[in-house]
Amino acid sequence: MTAPGTFLARERETYDIRNARLAARFAPSAGGRILSLTHVEHGDILVPLRDTSFDPANWPKAGAFPLFPFHNRLRDAAFRLAGQQVRLRPNTANGKDVMHGPAHRRPWRLALREADLLEMVLDYRSDEDWPFDFTARQRFELKEDGLAIRLELTNTGRFDMPGGIGWHPYFMHSGEIRVRVTAARQWTPFGPAGLSASVAWNNAASCDPGPATGVTRHYSGWRTATAQVDDGIAISLSGDAALSHLAVLQKTDYLCIEPASHVAGALETLPNACAETGLRLLRPGERLSGTTLLRVN
Repeated sequence: MTAPGTFLARERETYDIRNARLAARFAPSAGGRILSLTHVEHGDILVPLRDTSFDPANWPKAGAFPLFPFHNRLRDAAFRLAGQQVRLRPNTANGKDVMHGPAHRRPWRLALREADLLEMVLDYRSDEDWPFDFTARQRFELKEDGLAIRLELTNTGRFDMPGGIGWHPYFMHSGEIRVRVTAARQWTPFGPAGLSASVAWNNAASCDPGPATGVTRHYSGWRTATAQVDDGIAISLSGDAALSHLAVLQKTDYLCIEPASHVAGALETLPNACAETGLRLLRPGERLSGTTLLRVN
């Protein structure tokens, strides 16, 4: 299979949902992305993605996209499973690593749309980017003060498949920003094998990840993540037990708060991944699902 080319998602391929306070626009064919999330009082909550024609291997830092069946970086684009080395096609600037799985680099299809609800599905067939079959599903439902995002991954192949789920938003800000995370544990880099839970907090303490340094912080056992941005807009995320990991990245022009089912680099711990990484080995027909709630005040 050849590498995926440029997305050509035209206006007719975008879909809107709205309620009294929020409106969201989606482009299923552009990698299952949310293009925008707008609040009636605060304006854009996500960095708006206005041009949906782009190289899927060089995606814009805007909107929000799905993380299936893994998130963050897999060094050297390889892991071991069932006594075999599994090699993936690199998709990073260094030509060696792979980032964020293949799902956001494939066209999805619209499965359901109502006034305040939308669902997208991807039926993935094994290729050079991921040698397993799976079905991914995203369901978005507007609430009075936010957006509920349900993610679902099903192994539709004939072999056990490592996998996880996650969501990668780019929140908008143009000035002062403060983030707080309530979590049981922070993971820190310890070498080429990925991350280690070398820092732990008792009683799910809160922490401030610090200023916009461009360093991604990783947490597990998180309860809430909140951000005060710009003119006092309060953004908060919470996740269920299936989305027990969180990545936070602050930049000068956007903020990422990414709920996920597993820690970054979890694929690199195979074939001996421990339960703490959150990585699952899904049997044929097995399903993993989780929900995160984004609130805006």
